Amino acid sequence: MKKYIFMAVAGMLALSSCSNDDNDVQNANAPRQMTFTAGFGDEAQTRAALDGSTKKVSFETGDDISILSANNTNTRFATTEDGASVTFTGTATADSKFYAVYPYTDGLTLDPSTGIISGVEIPTVQFEAAGSTCGWDPRAPIAYATTTGTSLQFHNACALLKITQVIEVSCHEALTGTFSLNTESGALSGSDGTAPFAAVMQVPWKKTIYIAIAPGEKTGFGVNWTGTDHSFASKVKHLPVTFEKGKIYDLGNTSTWDAH
Repeated sequence: MKKYIFMAVAGMLALSSCSNDDNDVQNANAPRQMTFTAGFGDEAQTRAALDGSTKKVSFETGDDISILSANNTNTRFATTEDGASVTFTGTATADSKFYAVYPYTDGLTLDPSTGIISGVEIPTVQFEAAGSTCGWDPRAPIAYATTTGTSLQFHNACALLKITQVIEVSCHEALTGTFSLNTESGALSGSDGTAPFAAVMQVPWKKTIYIAIAPGEKTGFGVNWTGTDHSFASKVKHLPVTFEKGKIYDLGNTSTWDAH
């Protein structure tokens, strides 16, 4: 009889142990508050606030990022700090590797087997470039990072065009729109949502702006601009121009380009 009682108690203890193990697994997979420390690994100055004298890249209070992983769909993390290195806080499930896109973008999806993030967007109309202090739309240039811990070193995925008094740039290839981002190489591949132009609205007189575009070789590169007499003109550079990610390109005086 004692033998049977012992076996019953042992069985109850085994069930209790299994139950505790299940709870531990459930707790490990439960969403919790997490903090990532973020900075920029590139020397190129194409993100966040750009100081014209020091060329220093920094984050600003209110900036947010997308965090994705095998266990996490697109999750928003935000910072309440200013500086070249800040912390982003949000709620996520623990995982072995995290992927980040700056700034936060709705609708991103991750293929964890390839590290490719779909739905990354470079706005075709970059509204805030004309009025912002930095001269570009802060939601336009895309940066990405990966980590197996909690430290994110972002790298730029876009190129920036520095132009004065221009309202639109165009070419034969994709400049803006929706792309897939390879987080290993930083390459942007096009989709049906890409467009061969980028526009900035209501550019103030003699305002220098920066337009974010997808890198690569562009042919038939052209601009629409307003002249010194406020007249509208179209110009074109016929030679192929190659733009690299993480770099700023000063297109100079586009009024000297050939007329369309």
